[in-house]
Amino acid sequence: MIAYFNGRYLPKDEISISPDDRGFLFADGIYDVVRVYEGRPFETRAHLDRMAYGAGSLRFETTDFLYLGEVAERLIRENGLTSGQATVYFQVTRGAAPRTHHFPPPGTDLTVYACARPFTPHAEDMERGVNVLLVPDQRWARCDIKTVGLTANVLANQRARENGAAESIFVRDGALLEGTHTNLFAVRDGAVITPPRTNHILGGITRQVVIRICSELDIPLREATLLESEIDRADEWMIVGTTTEVTPVVRIHGRPFRSGEPGPVTRRLQRALSEKTGGERAGQA
Repeated sequence: MIAYFNGRYLPKDEISISPDDRGFLFADGIYDVVRVYEGRPFETRAHLDRMAYGAGSLRFETTDFLYLGEVAERLIRENGLTSGQATVYFQVTRGAAPRTHHFPPPGTDLTVYACARPFTPHAEDMERGVNVLLVPDQRWARCDIKTVGLTANVLANQRARENGAAESIFVRDGALLEGTHTNLFAVRDGAVITPPRTNHILGGITRQVVIRICSELDIPLREATLLESEIDRADEWMIVGTTTEVTPVVRIHGRPFRSGEPGPVTRRLQRALSEKTGGERAGQA
């Protein structure tokens, strides 16, 4: 596999990260993942704009990563991923420098890494729906930055896997926020509802696409707080993300939600997203 590292294209197993790299020492870095359909990256600019936001929030000296769009295209070709589905992963850290809690000297080069690999869609999850857990939100207060510091997410996702669930949903002060790697949506009385963007929620790219789809299809949508105490007031639940796309939630803590089947609005959003990506999704005729 060919990967990109600090301006060079190299076999992935020949790449070495310095033990002084601040991503390794402090999780002082950002990342993003782009979905690729039949060789075509989806919403690359939006992902790179989000990286720029994260880099600016962390006060990196460089915040312009638009050149990584061309890097992604080359990695797709170099690794024979022009058909089928794939993902491209980007990671940028503050670079390698002697370990200090304060920033390294001005001019320290960032560490920039990217790789591409095949991806198998979670077709059964999208067709049948998934079970989710609700867990206390123990993350830091800047979840709007897509950093590599994901320990709380890792623990919550592992807890889901150990309990037969596909995802854990973070709960803070009674409010449902988002999953470990997904955004959360509900349907109530025909309207789609998703929690508003705050410092406790990542601005998901697929979330943005689904919001646009609702506008295009004249589906009412509002950003509003979703409460744990009002779970049963919703008609449908779904999780949304780059790798999960639009996935129905049909069980919560193992208990079937309503009929235990994906709802009609969820199916409609699945089909609309499929049309945008050019892929095949669950629920299509």
